[in-house]
Amino acid sequence: PDEMAFYYFQGMAQFQKHDSDAALETFRKGVGQIKPDSNPDIVSDFYAIMGDILHEKGRNDEAFQAYDSCLQWKADNVAALNNYAYFLSEKGQDLDKAASMSLKTVMAEPKNSTYLDTYAWILFMQKRYPEALEYIEKAVANDPQEGISAVVLEHAGDIAFMANDVQKALGYWQKALAKDGNNKLLQQKIKQK
Repeated sequence: PDEMAFYYFQGMAQFQKHDSDAALETFRKGVGQIKPDSNPDIVSDFYAIMGDILHEKGRNDEAFQAYDSCLQWKADNVAALNNYAYFLSEKGQDLDKAASMSLKTVMAEPKNSTYLDTYAWILFMQKRYPEALEYIEKAVANDPQEGISAVVLEHAGDIAFMANDVQKALGYWQKALAKDGNNKLLQQKIKQK
């Protein structure tokens, strides 16, 4: 029971089976086994996944505390940096901190479209539209077009619109609508230009 790795593997299995309550309980038990000489990668992942689960449950303050703990153990956990930054931007809080964390992910993986999208969206939230447009266009260019999400395309449209390129915005929104035909907000954006 004092072997942290077993909690990690059990929690990961539960998480992959979408049993988030059980996974969260297992990770909490595992956190209780952390020692100063514990493997930082495993400890960081414990907290990162706990952050993801807690955010999914709408418990954002606890999620952000988990991400902070994660980054204390491994400051360059890019997946946690990305998620933490994006979730902060969704709340519109600590945008400078979010931008700083997100930039680290882009520097670590400059062709990762998810990380580029997150950074572009944070810049958008900061009203830094020309920079946001530059990064969202990189996100779109680095994402396989058949796999690109409607969310990324909608972000691209919103950013292009605020950067005063209405035609480009309409193109992105129409591509997003083709992937998410029931999105009423997208339909409204296209109709009202």
